[in-house]
Amino acid sequence: MQKTTKIMLVILALSSMLVAPVAAQTKEVGIYGIWTDKTQYNPGETVIVTLELGWDFPAATDISPGVFDTASELYVTEDYYTVEEMGMDNITLSFTAPATNAVYEYIVDVYYDDGDSWIMSDTGYEAHYIYIQVGSTGSAEYNAWVTNVDAPSTVKPGELFTVDVDIDISFPTNTTFSVGITDPETGEVIIEFIDAGEGDLSGAYNFEIYAPETEGDYTLGADVVFETPSGWSYTEGGTQTFNIKVSEGGGAIPGFPVYSILAGSLVALAFAYRKQRF
Repeated sequence: MQKTTKIMLVILALSSMLVAPVAAQTKEVGIYGIWTDKTQYNPGETVIVTLELGWDFPAATDISPGVFDTASELYVTEDYYTVEEMGMDNITLSFTAPATNAVYEYIVDVYYDDGDSWIMSDTGYEAHYIYIQVGSTGSAEYNAWVTNVDAPSTVKPGELFTVDVDIDISFPTNTTFSVGITDPETGEVIIEFIDAGEGDLSGAYNFEIYAPETEGDYTLGADVVFETPSGWSYTEGGTQTFNIKVSEGGGAIPGFPVYSILAGSLVALAFAYRKQRF
């Protein structure tokens, strides 16, 4: 009787040990520091982001840090590493700055491969927002750029054709500016539209121009100049040129893209409608 009782007690003790919960092993990775190599970038320049990563995994695990563009909802860069146990290290990610002057928002995050899916740790340090300034954004500087020109590549002599000009401006105060079509060789303004604006804005302007009666190849410029307290000025590299062929057998071909760029979701300025001959 006593033996039987002891055996039962041992069995019960073993049973309780088998069903006791086993402590889960830690699996986590987080971003504990982040910085960029510069505070401001030129359009198209390489942005370098450095991350201080910390992790804790019981076995070799793949991790993937990346930079997510909140506007396009796409990753502009990501990388992969294999880590194990506890550790910390700095890694760098790089991507190309957008072509339009503005301030851009990104999310820098890190995931780990759990076998079936990529998981973000619940460390509180797994994602960071960063803001990248491209070009001048109106902080006490005057700047304006032609960002896109659409024009036909071929027109007939005397034909009326349309040129669409997109611009970005960045002015600290309300500033008068002029968007125009010019002769790059002489600097002569063929047609212009006077406008005004303040801050960081984008605008689209439409010009109607009569082609010359003489056949040939012509190069025109799309310019934007602005009036500062020191006088009229312009931004270096803010002008674009485009080519027009005047030919009897031509016929207009719409949509000649000189330089295509996304203007972003900024405030539109004005609509210019003029007719002029060059």
